Parts: sequence; structure tokens; C-alpha cells
Amino acid sequence: MVGETGPITAPLAINMTIAGFFAVACYNCVEILISLLDRFKRHDSLYFWSMLTATVGIVLHSIVVLLRYYSLGPNFPLAVLTCVGWYAMVTGQSVVLYSRLHLIIANRAKTRWILVMIVTNFCILHIPVTVLFLGSNTRNSDRFLPAFEIYERIQLAGFSIQESVISGLYIWEAAHGLQPIFAVRRATERKVIRHLIMVNILVVLLDISLLLTQYLDHFQIQTTYKPVVYSIKLKMEFVVLNRLLLLVRHRECNCMLIVDEPEGSVPRSFGNPDFRSFEGGRRSRRSNDDGIQLHYVPPTNASSRLGDYGHSTASPFTFST
Repeated sequence: MVGETGPITAPLAINMTIAGFFAVACYNCVEILISLLDRFKRHDSLYFWSMLTATVGIVLHSIVVLLRYYSLGPNFPLAVLTCVGWYAMVTGQSVVLYSRLHLIIANRAKTRWILVMIVTNFCILHIPVTVLFLGSNTRNSDRFLPAFEIYERIQLAGFSIQESVISGLYIWEAAHGLQPIFAVRRATERKVIRHLIMVNILVVLLDISLLLTQYLDHFQIQTTYKPVVYSIKLKMEFVVLNRLLLLVRHRECNCMLIVDEPEGSVPRSFGNPDFRSFEGGRRSRRSNDDGIQLHYVPPTNASSRLGDYGHSTASPFTFST
């Protein structure tokens, strides 16, 4: 079929659509790279490197697919580079989602299972498709092409489910793990969870649209539309993280006000805050620069982990309002 085995011959409308997708994906990636270099002060976190890898993968995949479709280079080497860009783009996106789970989930067993899922899907989805795709771009393409067409649809659905599982777990844990922060019942805090849900609904809709292009046998559209979808997903990552940082920093300000008030003036809606934990958090901020440690009854570590990202001097991420 057209696209799977080499260069394409398409009408003007398809060519213009492919060019448009290429331009949008590259533009989004330039924005993401600028944001990464501007907002991250430290470059030693998994979140930063997975974002960078996924972004570079999108650019590589977009350029190589364009060159391959229009016979601007040798077909088989470009097919190999297409697979490399695909690895970085797709699995890189899943690692981005995984790398921010520790902000909300204190149970390492849950995050470990997510990592196992990512590695397993890499082995059972990436590797077979790579073999079938490269085989389809050899002289014996007839032997590989039928299996590739079937497995291509399977891997698209598989990676979409994987990302939906990670995002769903993130929303669930955010809604339950940040309950002490939501105890104040302010509109800002409640909007954060609604915003997270809306962002992930948008991501699911993008995945559905990507699946439709493949199941309608528009392979050349699917492969050029995919970088657009993944670049939008990465841009949404900044939105999600900014929202959570806004929530925690807003709540930290409230906590500092509570510490300074007499004990009898603390509103009942806050429960029974552990003032010693607040004071200890202040001392730890001076000693190890890890950010404010906020502990409530029941205690939670979510806000302190998020505080690490929002701290102005220690954080790898610079928050702006």
C-alpha cells in the first residue's frame, strides 16, 4: 500500500494536508523546546529528559517521513530513522506521563507497575512493528505487509490505552491524594481537578481521531498527523504541571497565614493542622532547600513533592503566574 512500502503519489489536497501537519508539528516542537530551556533550571530530572526526548523524536519522525514520502532520500535508511523517531515520540510521551506520577503517588509499587507496563508494551508493540515495517520496505515486502497492516492498528490502540491508563491513574490519585489541600473548599482548588479531567478528555479525543485515520486506511495521513497529536499532548503537559503548581503554591500561602494565627482562630474546615510539621517544614527549607513540607492529619506528601517543582531556587521548573 501507499506509504507503508515507500514513496507516495497523492493528489494535491493530500500533499497540502501532509505539509500542513508537518508545519504544525515542527512549530509546536520549537515552542516546547523554548519552554523547556526557559522554564527548567536543572536538567537532571527524568521529566526534563523525557520531554526533550519526545520532542526531538517528533521532529525527527516528521522530517524523515516527509523525506521518505517524496523520495528525497534512500528509502530503507529513512525507514530505520522513522522507527527511531517513533520510539522517542510514543514511548517518550509515556515516560513523560510516568515521570510526573511521583508528584501525586507516594506508593512506589503503583509507579513501578506503570514502568513495567511501559517496558512491556515497548517489547510487544514497538519491536514487532519495527520488524514488519522494515521488512515491508525490502524486496520481500509481500511477506511482511499483510501482518504489518494488522499489527499497526493493534499498536496504535495499545499505546492509546497505555497513555489513557496513566492519565486516568494520575487524575484519580490527584483527586484523592490532595484531599487535605481541597479541604479549604475554594473554587481555585476545585477547578484544578476539573481542568485536569478536561485536558485528559482532549487527549483521549486526539487519540480517537488518530485511530480513525488508521482504521479508515489513510496511512500517509495517520503518520503525518501523529506528530501533531503528540506535540499537542506535550504542550498540554505544561498546562497540567502549571495548574498543580498554582494549586500548591496558593495553598502554601494559606498555610503560612494559619501558622501565624492564634490556635483558637483556625477555621474548623482546615481540620487539625500539625503546627510542628509546618515549622519543621520551614526549617527544612532553610537547611536542605527542598521546599516547604506540608503535613496534615491525615498526612500527605503530595504537596511537598509538588513544592519541589515550584520552589524558586531549588526547582528544575520555574513557575510563572
